[in-house]
Amino acid sequence: MNRTEIELRIQILGPVRATIRGREVDLGPPKQRAVLALLALRAGRHVPLDDLIAALWAGQPPTRAANLVHTYVARLRHAVEPDTPRRQRTNVIVSVPGGYRLTVADDQLDLQVFRAGVRRASALRDSGELESAFARYGESIDQWQDPQIGDLSALLAEQDDVGPLRQEFLAAALDYIALGLELRRPDAVLPLAERLAQAEPLNERVQARVLQALTHIGQRAWAIERYADVRTRLKLDLGVDPGPELAAAYREVLDARPGVHQPPWRGPAPVVDELIGRAADLSAVCDLLREYRLVSLTGAAGVGKTALGLAAAEELRERFADGVAVADLANVRTGPDLTRAVEVAVDEPPARGAGRCEPLVHRLHDRKLLLVLDNAELVTDEAADLADDVLRNCPQITILLTSRELLGLPYEAVYPVRPLVVDAEPGHLAEQPALQLFARRAAQVRPGFRLTESNIDAVASVCRALDGLPLAIELAAACLRTQRLETLVDGLDDPLRRIQPPRRGVPSHHRSLHAAVHRSIELLDPAEQRCFTALGAMPAAFCLEAAAVADKAIAGEPRTVQMLLERLVDKSVLEVRHSSSGRRYRMLGTVHALARQLLYEHGVDGEPPSLGCTCGCHTGR
Repeated sequence: MNRTEIELRIQILGPVRATIRGREVDLGPPKQRAVLALLALRAGRHVPLDDLIAALWAGQPPTRAANLVHTYVARLRHAVEPDTPRRQRTNVIVSVPGGYRLTVADDQLDLQVFRAGVRRASALRDSGELESAFARYGESIDQWQDPQIGDLSALLAEQDDVGPLRQEFLAAALDYIALGLELRRPDAVLPLAERLAQAEPLNERVQARVLQALTHIGQRAWAIERYADVRTRLKLDLGVDPGPELAAAYREVLDARPGVHQPPWRGPAPVVDELIGRAADLSAVCDLLREYRLVSLTGAAGVGKTALGLAAAEELRERFADGVAVADLANVRTGPDLTRAVEVAVDEPPARGAGRCEPLVHRLHDRKLLLVLDNAELVTDEAADLADDVLRNCPQITILLTSRELLGLPYEAVYPVRPLVVDAEPGHLAEQPALQLFARRAAQVRPGFRLTESNIDAVASVCRALDGLPLAIELAAACLRTQRLETLVDGLDDPLRRIQPPRRGVPSHHRSLHAAVHRSIELLDPAEQRCFTALGAMPAAFCLEAAAVADKAIAGEPRTVQMLLERLVDKSVLEVRHSSSGRRYRMLGTVHALARQLLYEHGVDGEPPSLGCTCGCHTGR
């Protein structure tokens, strides 16, 4: 096997494409791609010339059909074996009597990887290793970019091979869903079940799995409504009643008692997508919540506090009989509004005849609940008072808070959420969570996007310039819908203005990088704001001595520069590190960009001083 064979990858479970050493190769016009598609569908088997002709032309093929197929094969051989002499290009597409055969290793073709994964998952399930089987099924399902394999259907005039391939996916997906339900993981498999139900509206086995998943997550009413819709459609379209499997699933729905499977969840739900690069953080936060009744996740704008907090709440949901209540405080500014937001989140009306004057803690006294106070940075004092009152009077309630500023209560456990690190050696960049997050989000707006040898350095530069902040990385990746990667890299000198893709379904302070960072300034009092603005004239990293000249920018304030800097640290605007040479402070690049912008905007009137770092501790970012 030559070098090209080893590095060749062919994909047909989505767009039909091939890559060599991570770089996509030109497979030519549709009919030429169709030849490779059919050979890949029957990899390792003899594909007669007549079958290739039938797959390329419906009805009457042209008189030169055979010659055209030979020409397509010759061009494909050049594409997949570019470094091999012309007459020796038979390592991948082999000539056999009356046709051709595609010869590739199992890991070179995504269809073979899928089939091998399903076989391994089935074996693990049969041997009782259910968790490992579930994970392997999930990995195999992920091979399919398009379960409907629309590209194959469009390319091949003869569909005899496409239908059975869809059934392969369906069978594996149903096995995966059934195993997920057996392992009490309905939330993990419901999205796939819903997608299958949309694609297969009259498949009773698929619809039965959806009913079971909905029942397992406590959505009994929704499951009953779904069954009624499916039964009506079966009657109208096929003239039949539900069969035994669907009827049995419906009986399970009717027999299920509401709330018996999982405690309720009130308020914003966890993100649909998986967290990337946060496994260790998630484990650590869950450990803290098992030990402490007040846990605060703190960190800079866009670092992912909310996503991590909601994921931890979902992980520990079954520990709380009354479930999880999430109060989103992003737009809350006063104590009364905070109390109302919590009351709405816990959905706890006052006792009969008690009136609204009854304290919230009296109504929550006997509840066993995880209360999530999300985005609490603009009502820190009020949130501290409420948390203290609730925890002292409601012994079974645990509070998880996300904020850019900790509450400062004596029994508070604090977990600083850090950006995703991008510091690996060049050969391991693709393994970095920051780059994986970028690639995942980029693929959502530019289908087929992947980390390759040709783009990985540019992606790494984007992630580094954005300090590994998940929100910033997601926004940057979303820009690829209308921009080239090179254009995105060129705009990193002004990220607050240049990275503004359209975004919906998220809080207003997460719709742009500027909005997320600017929210931090709302936390600052006038003296802190002036200090922050003055720091825009310094490098992003500096020492305490270099910042001392900021005294001129805050004349008349009794507090020292050090005290102000510590307050900026407490509010996640600055980071501080201690070493033998003293304190060193650092602003994230996005935050520093806002400080520079404010410095420019106010420089005309106030002319903040130019603060240079003269001790030699750091220069530049």
